[in-house]
Amino acid sequence: MSEVSLSLRGKRRTLLSSPIDTARSWSFAFTLGLLALGSCGGDSSSTETEAPETTTAPTTTATAPAKAAPLQVNVFLELSGGMKGFMPVNTTATEPTAFQKRISLLASRTNSNPAVEQAQFWLSLNKTPQTSTYAHFRDIVQGDTKEAALGTELPTMLENILAQPNATQKVNVVVSDFIYGPQRQADVAVMGVRITDALAAATKKQLAVAVLAETSAFYGTFHPAVKTPKERIPLKGEIRPYYIWVIGPAAAVGRYLNEVAPAADPKTQQAYFGLSFPKVPYAAILTQVPATSPLAPASEGSGSISYAGAGVSTNLEVSDVKAGVDFTVALDLKQLPAAWREPAFLARNLQADLPGGAVKLVPNSVKAVSGTPSLAAYTHTVRVHLTSLPKEPATLTLRLPAPGVPAWVAQWSTENDNRTGPLNQTYRLTEIMTGLRDAFPQQLPTVFTATFSLSQD
Repeated sequence: MSEVSLSLRGKRRTLLSSPIDTARSWSFAFTLGLLALGSCGGDSSSTETEAPETTTAPTTTATAPAKAAPLQVNVFLELSGGMKGFMPVNTTATEPTAFQKRISLLASRTNSNPAVEQAQFWLSLNKTPQTSTYAHFRDIVQGDTKEAALGTELPTMLENILAQPNATQKVNVVVSDFIYGPQRQADVAVMGVRITDALAAATKKQLAVAVLAETSAFYGTFHPAVKTPKERIPLKGEIRPYYIWVIGPAAAVGRYLNEVAPAADPKTQQAYFGLSFPKVPYAAILTQVPATSPLAPASEGSGSISYAGAGVSTNLEVSDVKAGVDFTVALDLKQLPAAWREPAFLARNLQADLPGGAVKLVPNSVKAVSGTPSLAAYTHTVRVHLTSLPKEPATLTLRLPAPGVPAWVAQWSTENDNRTGPLNQTYRLTEIMTGLRDAFPQQLPTVFTATFSLSQD
């Protein structure tokens, strides 16, 4: 791990504002190692860092991510009779469905993006996926669905996808309505377990899974999981949900979502499991901004503060600080999914801990960097407030905990999908997503951890 050392000594300098409940001198060695293992903000009324006059440009102290290897991507489309309604034949007088627009663009970017070394397209037909050219895949999405076959139960479809050669080393994009109505009644009670088992090949390899939930107009015969009162329901443009699952090595999944896949619509619901970001660049903001900047270190009461050094400041001198001290950390979070980069999300979910002392994140302090040239290498800043210090050396920790199954899943789940009219719910989606969550360890690792080693001078 890289280190940034901040020395707090008893020299009176400029009177500023912020606090520590002891007049003793402290030397802060901030070891900021950003570790990430699991998947994933509080409030934030302002989301952009102010643009004060800058001084010294920072030098990143964390190791920057190594150049990423080219992506290997498989794109699977479930081509069952129940999926045809998302892909009607269009004419110059009709508008493609949201599904057709979204999946056509996803396939096109996967096929042409320079980050992708190899893209292979597949059709999930019956039990065995079949390869397809990009051109044929594109035609199917635009309405050439005459090859549609009887659908495969969801666990079997996932197992067969992950059984493809080197699947666990690639990014696997699965497009389906994810309707799972077990043929055997006994399986209804263990739907989640069946999903967990189907993903065993992925989770044993510590792969990540991203879920994007979308809706689209549907034209054709809808096949509900609940077969009464009707086994088939004709629809003429009513809304139905579909899902995009992205399964693969964590770094590759994150890169695919950020660099290749089309940006998610604001209404898109998202869930992530197993994403890891071991090398997030960072800097403590000490000399990069003037002392008048709201990002500069600050003390309150009778205390004083000064800092020196070029690039990333390594020494911070504070004396007579009674109530506490503030400092700012800049982070480059562009590796994270867009939903996790929202300041409001980070403000809700970031946690700070200091055994034997007291620390918190300053409310409304998580901001997106904008208009500050000296911080151009970073995406976010967050303000940390210490109110007391431990008597012995200790570690201050900032962490982003991994989330469980998000709340939107319950809203998108239903016990009865045998309904006409618009419907943005999927039969027992809660069980499906719980099965996905249970495929990962009970204690999900944190998304990233930032540790600060504190020692008395």
